[in-house]
Amino acid sequence: MDKLEVVIHNFFKEYAGLESLKNAALLVCRRDGVPLFSYKTFESTWNDSTAGALIGGMWQAAETLTQFIPEVKDEDFRFSFDTSSRGIFIVELSGNFEPLYLSYIYYNLDNPARMKSRVKSIKDKLDMYLDDHLSNVSTRISTQEKEVFLFSDISDDEMDDLFSEVIA
Repeated sequence: MDKLEVVIHNFFKEYAGLESLKNAALLVCRRDGVPLFSYKTFESTWNDSTAGALIGGMWQAAETLTQFIPEVKDEDFRFSFDTSSRGIFIVELSGNFEPLYLSYIYYNLDNPARMKSRVKSIKDKLDMYLDDHLSNVSTRISTQEKEVFLFSDISDDEMDDLFSEVIA
């Protein structure tokens, strides 16, 4: 584990409240889809690596689509794909580190808006925690220095293997 991953794990060890999540999963992953933290309250057929890759890809696709919107300002975007009781909610963590995404996957909830608000609160607390614990370690990679593309050098066979558990 690298320092960033250790700090994230320490945050969630100290953070009280994850055990109250029902029918949900939290996942923190890097821009390239590598999962750094995962917490699930239900059995699932997907693994963290597959979910992380899909989350990273969804965020990058949505981010690219925003380039078509005139006068886009530097705002805190969020990604939400949901119905009234289940869905996926993703926010980008902010700080002096590489882009990271906190995702919340849920089902059978009576009040998803309340839980999304809670995820935003977790994001804010995690941002501050990371800032405090990584203040003298700069791990953010400037997109001007190095542009990271998900699946930039992957074969069709490797792509099929990556998503083989998702496609049934």
